[in-house]
Amino acid sequence: MDQIRDDQSQRPKKLRYKIGDLLKAIGLAKATYHDERKRIVHSHDKYEEAKVQILKIAQRFRLRGRWAAGYRRIQMELDQIGLHLSGDTIRKLMRELNIQVTLYNRHRKRLGKNS
Repeated sequence: MDQIRDDQSQRPKKLRYKIGDLLKAIGLAKATYHDERKRIVHSHDKYEEAKVQILKIAQRFRLRGRWAAGYRRIQMELDQIGLHLSGDTIRKLMRELNIQVTLYNRHRKRLGKNS
């Protein structure tokens, strides 16, 4: 919608579309349009501090260049710091930060007679 407004600002005032007409054409209420614009302009990440802490914790538990801390260990560390988040939230933030445990199976099957 803002791209349309930018294009329209180049045209003479008489030839511009009115915002009300554009909103009617797409079937959107004026209040909804203005609320969404305000939300986009003033958006902030409420988990910004948590993401920084998760990265620090994950880096501490890095082993041989691989991520070794799962969400439970990270949740325990965050609780000690004083950041209380649910496991689902921590897993979501880890997914956003591309932190995926790659070293998790220490008890691999051994090949041979005793397996």
